[in-house]
Amino acid sequence: MKQDKRRFISTIISIFIVGGGQIYSNRLLTGLWFIIFFYGTILVTKILWIRLTVGFWFLLGAWIIFWLFNIYDAYRGETYYKPPCEKNCPAGIAPWYYINLIVKDKVRYPFIPFFRILGMICPAPCEDNCTRRGIDEPVAIGYLKHGVETEEPSAPTKKRKEKVAIIGAGPCGLTAAYELGKIGYQVIVFEKEKLSGGVLSAYIPEFRLPRSIVEQEIELLKKAGFEIKNNVEVGKDIGFAELITDYNAIFISTGAGKSEKLNIEGGNLAPGGLDILYRIKQGECIKLGRVAVIGGGNTAFDVARSLLRCGNDVAIYYRRGIEDMPAEKENRIEALEEGIKIYPYTTPVCIKENRVIMAKTRAPEGRRGRVEIISGSEFEIELDKVVSAIGQVPSTDFLRDYLQIDDRQRIVVKNGRAGNSKIFAGGDAVRGPQTLAHAVGDGMKIARMIDKYLSGRLFSLANGIYPFEPECWKIVNIPKIKIPHRNVSERIRDFKLVEGIPSKEDLKNEARRCLVCPLRYRP
Repeated sequence: MKQDKRRFISTIISIFIVGGGQIYSNRLLTGLWFIIFFYGTILVTKILWIRLTVGFWFLLGAWIIFWLFNIYDAYRGETYYKPPCEKNCPAGIAPWYYINLIVKDKVRYPFIPFFRILGMICPAPCEDNCTRRGIDEPVAIGYLKHGVETEEPSAPTKKRKEKVAIIGAGPCGLTAAYELGKIGYQVIVFEKEKLSGGVLSAYIPEFRLPRSIVEQEIELLKKAGFEIKNNVEVGKDIGFAELITDYNAIFISTGAGKSEKLNIEGGNLAPGGLDILYRIKQGECIKLGRVAVIGGGNTAFDVARSLLRCGNDVAIYYRRGIEDMPAEKENRIEALEEGIKIYPYTTPVCIKENRVIMAKTRAPEGRRGRVEIISGSEFEIELDKVVSAIGQVPSTDFLRDYLQIDDRQRIVVKNGRAGNSKIFAGGDAVRGPQTLAHAVGDGMKIARMIDKYLSGRLFSLANGIYPFEPECWKIVNIPKIKIPHRNVSERIRDFKLVEGIPSKEDLKNEARRCLVCPLRYRP
């Protein structure tokens, strides 16, 4: 590779000429800084030197250290300050770089588990922080993943004797399994459901994420050589104590798959949103009639849109304002297009058969502040069913005898470890319900921690080298891409994918809207 050759030559030059390797690799200012500092201090010392003292030996040691750092810096090559999009990606993806790949049509982006799916369902915090917002609209960063080719997943090059058990075949557990499997560990994933994929397979509606795509992604990950044992529930079919004995490390990634109940009179009459989604995902057409979905997250909107497609009359009620809803913006817009009504600042206070008593609320501090029920604002609505989609909690009861569990049923960890030094935990089982990007990021992080624990390495060195040199182009005045959608009257009748994929040329034009911040605004 051309870049590897340049790094090698830069390293050799810097062994003999401090700063020379940096100048050779077109890092002129960095090279001049090394030259001025190193040779300048030698010159000043020579002018001021009187006799050999202890201080001189300290200075000589500092020169040697600086010389070695100069060699390392030449080998490392040019590094970039992380722009807002990369800083705010929980999965550690560098969006600005894969956008560069789209424009230049160059080599593939390094393989990342669930990369394609992230482009379909991630709420894209990278876009919320995109520098382009200062000009017009943020770059469609998440959607641009459709225009990226990734490398092939890695297969293990050697076999290690250490065995790792992973509990839960959701995105977090499967990401860790892939990362550990590709470096040779014997990884077994235990999954209580008959299908792998966790929330991706069990709950997210087909019109947002077809199960076939999830299955394709899992098959790619399995090239790393790990094994998945489905229909095996830890704590029932196999004991947790048995795993502790038989495996060198354990990773708990059981997610947050239990719906929270409404803590009001009659709250037990309201089924959980995840239960509804699971049944529909299994192919059941649920007929409820007039339905009120309580909540403002993606689960609430997924439930409402799924029930609509089953022929129900659905509305969403949320105790805060629409702008405070945690659901991703695209999900909200599509729900409104499909005719689902949203009632903000409204919450149920009592549920009875075929009716519910609602009350108006106020939330003066927005999403994070408290919510107050306005006295005397109660009113009654005739309904056939209320569905609770106010949040999810982990199912961790089987671990209470072994680990510390908090009052929100989350596993308590310290630096990724949960009690016993060989037990690790991450994802929604620790954080509570978060995004797919958080799950992938946690899976990668915990896999590195397990590798360090089993191999005895104190740290891993990342040199930040990219497969090709990114390019900075002129700022272009191009409007943000319009993401194609199926016609509303058609899509509400089935569960086929709502979003379409534009042409390669449209994706390339959208990519050119990127400001390439690490190059344009580098100090």
